[in-house]
This record gives sequence, structure tokens and C-alpha cells, in this order.
Amino acid sequence: MVTILWSLCGIFAIALAAVCGWLGLTERQGRASLMLCLLGVAAAGSAYVELGMMHSTTAAEFAAWQHWIQAPVYLGFMAVVLFAHYYLGPGRAWLLWTIIFMRSTMFVVNLFVYPSFTYSSIDSVRRISMLDEQVTVVATAVLRTQWQMFALASLFLVMVYLIDIAVRRWRKGGPDARRKALALTLGIALPLLSAIVYANLVVFGILDLPVSNLPWFLGALVVMAYELARDVVVKRRAQLELIELREQLAQAERVSVLGQLASALAHELIQPLTATAANVGAAQMELESEKPDLLELRAILGDIDRDDHRAVDIIDRMRRFSQRRTIDMQPLAVEDLVQDVISLVRSEATNKRVVVALVMEPGLPRVLGDRVHLSQVLLNLLMNGIHAVESCPLDARDIVIEARADDAKGEVELAVRDSGPGIPDNLADEVFKPFFTTKSNGMGMGLALSRTIIEAHGGRLWTERMAQQDGAVFRFTLKRA
Repeated sequence: MVTILWSLCGIFAIALAAVCGWLGLTERQGRASLMLCLLGVAAAGSAYVELGMMHSTTAAEFAAWQHWIQAPVYLGFMAVVLFAHYYLGPGRAWLLWTIIFMRSTMFVVNLFVYPSFTYSSIDSVRRISMLDEQVTVVATAVLRTQWQMFALASLFLVMVYLIDIAVRRWRKGGPDARRKALALTLGIALPLLSAIVYANLVVFGILDLPVSNLPWFLGALVVMAYELARDVVVKRRAQLELIELREQLAQAERVSVLGQLASALAHELIQPLTATAANVGAAQMELESEKPDLLELRAILGDIDRDDHRAVDIIDRMRRFSQRRTIDMQPLAVEDLVQDVISLVRSEATNKRVVVALVMEPGLPRVLGDRVHLSQVLLNLLMNGIHAVESCPLDARDIVIEARADDAKGEVELAVRDSGPGIPDNLADEVFKPFFTTKSNGMGMGLALSRTIIEAHGGRLWTERMAQQDGAVFRFTLKRA
């Protein structure tokens, strides 16, 4: 029964160590998770060595296993102390370094003495019954009493350090801080105290049982792994809520931009509708004649069909742009993406005498991204450029969209350059902060959302520092498909 139980505990500890290690590499609380990973390895190592001692048949064999028990014990204590340090916040530095020095000294000394730091010799062993199985324990041995007191002092300091951190966390207030402090106390400190008392009763010959660190190692691992997993779940839930709010803000910003373009888009929509009405009138007049000209009617119907498709395209672009959606990554042609956005602002640019030019390398590779979200980024930058050049003379209202491939980085870089007054140096970083705006009717979310969208695509968005008379340049990168 002992063999099965210790083996299962070792397997369980390794499984938890793997999960905590994965969390340590993927989550923000990486160091705390990695310490739990080390604690899991220590628990599994303790299970293996303790089974070796309990299955020993001679004092020499028992002494050999006893020599190596300090390795998982040292790793386990360091993991527990450093977990508390990283998870609950730093405690007293001098106390932490004293513990590390003392436990490290014990570990190093144990490598050079035999059989172990605790015993100077193990003379005989005997078998006892535990959980319906015969296990080996020390019968007679010579204890290094002073050295053991040194070990006991280091364990006392570990207890002081853990309680000190728990008290500090509790005093910070708040249910989360107090829950973590309580978990540290009940999940690590109190079991550790029980383990210290039990181990020393066995070492000093008061209890006739095997020495084992596995129960409290495993208990501390389970409790703190649960706490860490709970934090991960809470953080993920907060991230999902943040994504939801970001989507709502992005949609609100798109609707806001469409509101700014409403008159220009209405004008663009009226043109095909007016042309359709005129063609319908011409067709009716032709049909009322004695001999309708079929070729003329076919030409009129062709014009109506083209104007109808033009109106549908305008409405479809507005509908797709205003819809709420999550990011859907697809291969996109950069030129098609840019032309779609230019078509949205064409009437607005024409009304304000702004010349929008496109400078694009031939044969650009496709990029990986979401068409609507990337259109929002380009539209925000173009609308900012149009507003920036409104104060310029009529012959100096220019916006240039540039696109080029960076084969070395596997990226495509796009830039929107305007001839406006530029961005003052003291505002170059501020413009990307949420709710910062220089417009009287702006939301202050356009550039902040644009940077978030580009970063979600694995790219970067920034503004170049230029002399103000040279205008402003915003650049962003996208990954090649």
C-alpha cells in the first residue's frame, strides 16, 4: 500500500509540475508558477528517495538513500520560500537571503559528508509495519545534534518568513489579499510546522516512523496550485471582458467615423441614384415613342445596372464597416484593402480639396489580417490626415499612403503621410493614449484602438518624429500571410 500511495503521489506531483511549468511560460505570474513547478519536482523526488529508504534491506543501503534525500528537500524549501516571495510580494530581504544561505550551506555540506547532514553514521535499521506494508526505519544511528539544531533554526526562519509575508499581505486589505494570505498560512505555513515537528520527533528517536516530507510538499503544491489556477481563471475572465469592451469601443469608433463621413457618403450615394432616376425617365420616354430603339434601351438598362451595383457597393461597404465583429484573420491583398478605404473617403477628400495619393511597391505579398479592423485603422489615419491638412492652403493639402515589403522581417509596412502642421514632440506619445484628443468633437479612441488592433495582428504602430512643417507620418507593420 505504501509503494502504491507514494508512487501515485509522485506521478501526481510530476503532472502538477508540468501544468505549473506551462503556466509559468505562458502567464504573467510566470515566476510563481515556475516555483510551483520546482516544488512538484521536489515532491516527486522525495517520493522516489523515500521509497528507496523504506525498501532498503541494509543500513548501508539506507544510508546511501539518506545521503540523497537532501536534494529534493533543498529544492522543495527553496521553491516554497521563493513562491511566497513572487506570489504574495517580497518580504524582508535579509530574512530571505539568510534562509537561502543556511539551506544552501546544508545542501553543499551534505554533498561532502556521509551519510548525511543529519547523521554521522547509521548503524542498523529495522522493519516496521505501516499501511499493511513492511517499511525500513532507523534502529540505531549517531545524530549530528549541533548540525540538526542548525537545520531546525533554518526551518524556524522559514516559518517566520512565511508568516511575515502573510501578515504583510493581510494588512494590505481587500478580500483578494486576505484570501491569498490565508491560503499561504493554511496551505503552507501550518503544514510546514506540522512537518517540522514530526521530522524532528523521528530524527531524535521519539517516534518510530519513517521520515517523510512528501505529505506537506504535496499538500502545499495542491493548495497553491489551486490558488494560482484560480488567479489564472479570474485573469482570463477579465481579459475576455476587456476584449468585449474593446470590440464595443471599436464598433462605436467605426460608427463615429461613418457619422463624420455621412454627408460625403450620402452625396456619393445620391449620384448613382440620381443617374438611375434619369435613365428610368429616358427609358420611359423611349418606350412611349412609336418605334422604341432597342439598342438605346439596352444601353440605358446597362447604365442602370452599373449605377445600381455602385450604390449597392457603397451600402455594402458601410454595412460591413459598421458591423460588430471579432478579429478574423485571413490573407488580404494590401492594394485591395487600401483601395476600399480610399473609396470610403474619396468624397470627403474631394469636398475638402485634399489630394490622396498611393505609392505602392509592385508585387506586394498578401498580409494576414481582418479586413474590417484593418480598414478601421487606415480610415482613422486617413481621417486624421484630412483633418490635419484642412488648415493648409488649397494647393498644399496632400496625403500619401505608402506600402512596401520588408522581406528580412517577413512584414509589410504601410505609412500615412500628411502635409499638415505635424505633431509636437511633447505629444508624440500622448496621441496613442485612450481619450486623448485635440479635436473638439473627437472621442480620443481612434489611435489607441488602432494601435491595439495592429498589435493584435502581431504588428506595430508608431509615429515618426519629424519637423512640424513636414507634417505627420504614421507607420504600421503587418505580418505576411
